[in-house]
Amino acid sequence: MKTYNGGCHCGNLRVAFATALSPEEMEPRACQCDFCRKHATGAVSDPEGTLTFILQAPDQVHRYRFGLGITEFVICRNCGVYVGAHMPDGDGAYGNVMAHVLDDHALFTQPTVPVIRSGEDEEGRRARRRKAWTPSTLVTMPE
Repeated sequence: MKTYNGGCHCGNLRVAFATALSPEEMEPRACQCDFCRKHATGAVSDPEGTLTFILQAPDQVHRYRFGLGITEFVICRNCGVYVGAHMPDGDGAYGNVMAHVLDDHALFTQPTVPVIRSGEDEEGRRARRRKAWTPSTLVTMPE
């Protein structure tokens, strides 16, 4: 496993994405909902990896919810960067990270693939994400 670190512009929100997949073989996904199109997303994930969102100042992190309301879209309140999505699910959670926020983003060379998920109900969406997204955690740094 290799860990790819990254985060928002101001450093308030960091990510650590551990994966055995090489960046060259990952296809960033561009959801076609209004939110994702407006943020020019390119989400990557690995169901066998781990994803950690590290919140330096949690009061400056916005966990935006819309649509079915089951997912937190993690955005820095300071600089406005959307770093990834985190879906709490029972005792765990699943997430993805935007390839462009990773420090080594230039290694992710596959073109972004548009995806449309508008027809999913909650159970279908959760089931798909359990299979395709990365187990994730949100960690608050001590002050």
